[in-house]
Amino acid sequence: MRYPKNIRFECQRCARCCGDTPERDRNILLLEPEVEQISSVTGLEVTKFSNPSSGTEPYRYAMKKKEGKCVFLKGIDCQIYPHRPLICRFYPFSLEQLGVESYEFRVSEECPGVKLGKVIKEKDFREMLDKVLNCIQVRR
Repeated sequence: MRYPKNIRFECQRCARCCGDTPERDRNILLLEPEVEQISSVTGLEVTKFSNPSSGTEPYRYAMKKKEGKCVFLKGIDCQIYPHRPLICRFYPFSLEQLGVESYEFRVSEECPGVKLGKVIKEKDFREMLDKVLNCIQVRR
C-alpha cells in the first residue's frame, strides 16, 4: 500500500467533494453493498439515485447528480451522511488498485482542507483500505 506521507487534512464542510468543481467533474462511485444500504435507508429504488457503471470495478454504480451535485446534497448538508459511500468518506483521498494486492492512495489538492489539521498516518490509510476490502468481500 502506497499513500501520501506527512499529509494533513481537516474537513472544512464546504461540500466540494459532493459534486463537480471548475477543476473536474466528480464521479461518485458506489459499491453494490452501498447501493443496497442507501436504498434500504432512504426507501428509494436504486435507479432513483444511481446509474449502473461499467469499467470501474469494484464499483458497479455511479451516484446521480442534479446540477452537478450529488442528489443527496441539500445546501452543504448530506442527507445520507451516516450512510454515505466510502468514496465520500475517504475524500480528499482516492484509492487506486495497482495490481492484485497493490493499492495507492492519492490526494486531491483541490480540497481546501488539505494541509490543515492533523497528519493522516499509515494506520488511518490502512483502516480505509480494510473498509474497502471488507465491503468488496461482502459483495462476493
